[in-house]
Amino acid sequence: MARRAVSAVKTPPQSDGARTAAQRTVDRVLAPRYAIYLDEVSRCIAACVKVMKRTGDFSPRVKEVIDEAGLSNQAFYRHFASKEELLLAVIDSGTRDLDVYLRRRMGAATEPVGRIRAWVTGFAAQAISPEAAAATRPFMIPSARLADRFPDAVRANEEQLTASLVEALADAVEAGAVRDDIDPVEDARFIYDLSKEWLQRQLTAPQLPAPSEARKSARRLEAFVVAAIGGE
Repeated sequence: MARRAVSAVKTPPQSDGARTAAQRTVDRVLAPRYAIYLDEVSRCIAACVKVMKRTGDFSPRVKEVIDEAGLSNQAFYRHFASKEELLLAVIDSGTRDLDVYLRRRMGAATEPVGRIRAWVTGFAAQAISPEAAAATRPFMIPSARLADRFPDAVRANEEQLTASLVEALADAVEAGAVRDDIDPVEDARFIYDLSKEWLQRQLTAPQLPAPSEARKSARRLEAFVVAAIGGE
């Protein structure tokens, strides 16, 4: 991922007899710097998202980002080799937040198909209102452009988002609530691809659909997915 400088500086272990005295000395010296670096990276990510929301430009200039973050060029390039690496970190941050949100919604469902419905509707909810769409665009729009340059990282983010869906599909098969020929991993990918295409179409439309129309379309998406897996 893009947080190279931060990931290279590990917090010292509480107790590790296998480490040499020299390694423990380096750990002790670098520990305060770790917190500084983590703060710089977090400020860059937050600033990038803020600039994209404000300007509608999903490939902002580095200068705009560092000015917003209140950092220097040196601080920026200490962590990111390019603007694209920063955008990748932005996507990673958004992916983690969305995964937490989807899992929370799924946790409220009482049976596997309900969890699958919750995943689809939760994913689609990112484009239901203007506020949700504005918050989602900075994480979703750059993803397609970065997939060619960072295929492994983008794929890892997608696998993180579909992991909970894979689990729900597997549970639904075991419970006999869906078709018995469902492949949880492959079919989770199909559902993700369909839902992502739906979301991108909403987010890139010249004019965002009215919330009522978006909700109606999202319900059709949910119904289509459930019908496809043989659920009720």
